[in-house]
Amino acid sequence: MSQESIQRAAGLLGSGNVAKAEALCREVLASGTASKVASAGAHQLLGRIMALRGDLAAAVRSFREALALQPVEAALHFDLATALLEAGHAADAAEAYAEASRLRPGWLAPLANRGIALQRIGRLVEAEAALQAALALQPGSEPVLTALAGVLHSLGRHREAVDAGRQAVAVAPGQAEPWINLGLALHATGRLDEAADACLRALAISPDDAMAVYNLGHVRNDQWRSAEALAGFRRAVELAPGYQPARHALLFNLLYDPRQNEETLFAAHRDWARDFCAALPESRPPPVDPKLDSRRLRVGYVSPDFRAHSCAYFLKPLFTAHDRTRLEVYAYANVDKPDATTAWFRNHTEHWRDTRGRSDGDIARQIRADGIDILVDLAGHTRDQPLGVFALQPAPVQVAWLGYPATAGLRQIGYRLTDAEADPPGAADRLHAERLVRLPGGLHCYEAPADAPEVNALPALRNGGVTFGSFNNISKVTPEVVGAWAGILRLVAGSRLVLKGRLLAHAAARNALAQAFASEGIDPARIDLRDWVPRAAGPLSAYQDIDIALDTFPYNGTTTTFEALWMGVPVVTLRGQRHAARVGASILCHLGRPEWVAADVPAYTAIALGLASDLPGLVGLRQALRGELGRSSLTDAAGFARKLEAVYRELVTRVATAAASLPAAT
Repeated sequence: MSQESIQRAAGLLGSGNVAKAEALCREVLASGTASKVASAGAHQLLGRIMALRGDLAAAVRSFREALALQPVEAALHFDLATALLEAGHAADAAEAYAEASRLRPGWLAPLANRGIALQRIGRLVEAEAALQAALALQPGSEPVLTALAGVLHSLGRHREAVDAGRQAVAVAPGQAEPWINLGLALHATGRLDEAADACLRALAISPDDAMAVYNLGHVRNDQWRSAEALAGFRRAVELAPGYQPARHALLFNLLYDPRQNEETLFAAHRDWARDFCAALPESRPPPVDPKLDSRRLRVGYVSPDFRAHSCAYFLKPLFTAHDRTRLEVYAYANVDKPDATTAWFRNHTEHWRDTRGRSDGDIARQIRADGIDILVDLAGHTRDQPLGVFALQPAPVQVAWLGYPATAGLRQIGYRLTDAEADPPGAADRLHAERLVRLPGGLHCYEAPADAPEVNALPALRNGGVTFGSFNNISKVTPEVVGAWAGILRLVAGSRLVLKGRLLAHAAARNALAQAFASEGIDPARIDLRDWVPRAAGPLSAYQDIDIALDTFPYNGTTTTFEALWMGVPVVTLRGQRHAARVGASILCHLGRPEWVAADVPAYTAIALGLASDLPGLVGLRQALRGELGRSSLTDAAGFARKLEAVYRELVTRVATAAASLPAAT
């Protein structure tokens, strides 16, 4: 009878009568007389019920109990894999799907889903192989073609991804997901108009698809249509408040918006943190190790950017200079595409943890097991960020630094490293979820690339006119910035402006920028728009064409400012009212050049005009700036490491003292 009961329970579940199906399964298990097959069936159905309710941990337990009774049942391995994948355990899911395929060769679903699981953990070559095998079983399968387009996109084989995406939409033109993946691939190949069209096709089919709206936002950003991009990210969040990529993209893009101030930014980040943490289990940080004084301090750095990335210029000198007799370094690396710089970090870290494809909970458990004393977030709300890990409080002291120029919004991150110029005491202290720790000498330590070219002669001497330049992300170039730069060009006869950035590979962005300057009365022939230059090709050589660098606002440059100074190019910045708008002032003031920091656009213009009118002065600056930067606190790696290590030790002591003062639990 127990087997008949399981069949009846399956029918009840299929008809939507979940409560009766669950009761019948539990009755079978409680009877104690059910066969192994029936008991396994009851556990399997309970697993499916738990998965329907969103209790994935309980679902996984039920499927494992079923497998203990029926270990060679392919469907059980498949159900377990699906629950694991939904729970974020992609590596375990991939293995379970592989076992389902081994037990039932020729079954399409586990092969296809294994490809998706492998993609999530960065095993892209294996993911492609699994999907190609699935495609061989069923040529023209839309789900497989759609997934394959996504994997090929992640592999950087974007043209092949476009081909797979086109096949998928040809098979199923009325489904949104194939159009979404095709749009991603087209975007990556720079075919922005076609990418936008694919996103719009997806939205015509599914108007409330948050992913399609989100992807269209990124396309609009690359077309230098920032207002539309921001509106798109807002719409995606409205459609799916729990869709974290859209939430992070909205927060990050708000930093570009000149209409925002520190109050509105804080409110937006705080609201995200409130919503995000509401769905998390209660957690408490581990206590500070009472034996800490007898061992090295364990510091964990968490980042997706241990690679050829701007952050590396500031992390490498710190990793090199850390006193390993006092400090033990751990790196938790969610690096999508490891490179030679990734290998460098791995070789300069005692403990390297590859976290690709692992859930926030898994990573947090690893950090607790490692006994980390201080956990440092280096990414904030940027791509592949680790904030979910920090929300689980796996370390007694958690700190934000470097990678994000605003509060993360999380109260679980206790401190944020900054300086008094970037975040002056006062309003900034109440407009951060973290407690601000201001570092003397600045919050940056820069190391120029070893292959940086020598400083050349002033370009104006050979060009007969001054060349201004900005190599910041073009998303930072707002209409207000265009207006200020156009005003400078109008006042400096014979001057030109060079802009360089990844977005300028796209004709849509180039045309939009050229039109913006033309509307300000600037001949497009005076604007030199250049594509991004990969680091291996020596991008700093572009500064050999620039006399004066103009910073963006209200989102200043950081790496670009250091690069310009290292190449002998003075930088004019505008000090704003929030961290992202004051980084330029922080760098220049700690360099000893506060005279290049403006309070408003007229002052910004006057500084640029003053520099441009003094060619002998520019010649002297060009030869002096590299030495000035090299002698400043901004490149003193040993000094920066010592002060950071002292701050780390102080923060741990502060937390330990505060904990000791609390009344004992009863």
